[in-house]
Amino acid sequence: MWTELEPLLTVGGIAVAFVVLERLLPARPRRAIRWHRYVTDLLHMFVGGPLIHLGTMVLLTLLLVLPALVDSSATIASELPWWLQLAAIFVVSDLIIWLTHRLFHAVPWLWEFHKIHHSSEDLDWLAAYRFHPVDQILTTTAVMLPWVMLGFSTSAIAAYTFGYGLHSLLLHSNMRFSLGPLGHVINVPRMHHWHHAAHVEAYDRNFGAQLLIWDRLFGTLYSPPQPLPERYGVDDPPKEGFLAHLWAPFAKRGAAKRAVSPVFQD
Repeated sequence: MWTELEPLLTVGGIAVAFVVLERLLPARPRRAIRWHRYVTDLLHMFVGGPLIHLGTMVLLTLLLVLPALVDSSATIASELPWWLQLAAIFVVSDLIIWLTHRLFHAVPWLWEFHKIHHSSEDLDWLAAYRFHPVDQILTTTAVMLPWVMLGFSTSAIAAYTFGYGLHSLLLHSNMRFSLGPLGHVINVPRMHHWHHAAHVEAYDRNFGAQLLIWDRLFGTLYSPPQPLPERYGVDDPPKEGFLAHLWAPFAKRGAAKRAVSPVFQD
């Protein structure tokens, strides 16, 4: 019985931990509870999450049956030491996430899907689950494809996935958190909060998932003196609600959509 409940208990324990930490170490004052927003994000978590997992498995399977991509003898990564596998997964995956993340901001029709994630006007740990399935299916498939093709061990993949999940919750959390000098290399909540800022000067900056080196290398790092943004969200937010979020990118919208920022017009 406990084995069957273990995944749910793990999720529940992590949720309780972040709720407590956000109350003990808030980065900004708590706003009034908005139950509609919490229900929406919980549906993204418990309904959208399985949809993303299923869609990713289907798309990954379809790609791997192509003769040009699949090689049943591909075991080069599995022959590496475990720690080196984990390091390789970490660096390569982070670069792929940076590239796909920037692409979702640069291409207007992809932005309509990614905009769902940016529609949160309050950032906390639960906002990390607000994603359109199409957004995450494409991104996760791009990240996982090298794992499967190169034969990384399941234990190294599991360790990376667990660490990535916790770090993502931390980045979106309303919590004071610093890594000191390591904060120049490893992403921290303050930097990711500016990625979500509804400030024109912060648009299309800080794409990094776990590392900041790609933003430094490609000139998209934004670290103003101000600790946190005053506002979050997007200029033309979709209607609030899980089903509304699923449909929003496909709907024909009469209002002008957000233009590509000057970052991508060089």
